[in-house]
Amino acid sequence: MQDSAADLKKRGIGLAAISYDSPATLRAFAEARGITFPLLSDAGSATIKQYNLLNGEATGRTAGIPYPGTFVLNPRGIVTSRSFEAAYQERASASSILGVGQGAAKTETVHLAVTTGASDTRVAPGTRLALFVDIAPKPKMHVYAPEQPDAIPVSLKLETGEFTAHAPVFPKPEKYFFKPLNETQLVYSKPFRIVQDVTIALTPAVRERARSADGTMTVTGTLQYQACDDAICYMPVTVPLRWTLALRDLSR
Repeated sequence: MQDSAADLKKRGIGLAAISYDSPATLRAFAEARGITFPLLSDAGSATIKQYNLLNGEATGRTAGIPYPGTFVLNPRGIVTSRSFEAAYQERASASSILGVGQGAAKTETVHLAVTTGASDTRVAPGTRLALFVDIAPKPKMHVYAPEQPDAIPVSLKLETGEFTAHAPVFPKPEKYFFKPLNETQLVYSKPFRIVQDVTIALTPAVRERARSADGTMTVTGTLQYQACDDAICYMPVTVPLRWTLALRDLSR
């Protein structure tokens, strides 16, 4: 969250964290890690209980901890979105929740332009971040949406790596009347974005590499599509994709 604090501030977004830790513990952590946004001490886990987030299975030293999550509130204090993970070590980054992109790389084919980016380019083990694929069809071109039957739709596939890949999210398609076949199809003819969330593994190997000053992780995959114009459907195309992420050590 600290990595995203300056960018969030520029966007007019405030940032605060709430935990059951004492003010002294939070102060020591903030000083050790250079935290510049407010860390709020929830005495007796009162706020945690009001949000119905208390982890009732936690006992002893961890009694009072919440199920960790992130809330986004509008200026009126209304929750507009929220994000939670099953494991307490895994956290969605602030940038991934807000859909902020960084580190863009662009390539072009005959039919469209493809720009890749990520919500975060520096991540710790356990971080859930968003990978972006922005696609801009060229004039008169369209590609099939996943919902279009009996067609080769646009698809995103990641190679196996040191991460968990979640289901990619595609935008709502548009309806297009394809005159040569006299049928209405579900396509994308305007610029659109595919969002692919991944969670970095918490394995000993990844943690060890994250402790190194130059530790990195590479995510590779492919974008496949079949493009058509107002008269012709072209051969399917496969575009290689690549994201390089810098690793950082877990905050403790």
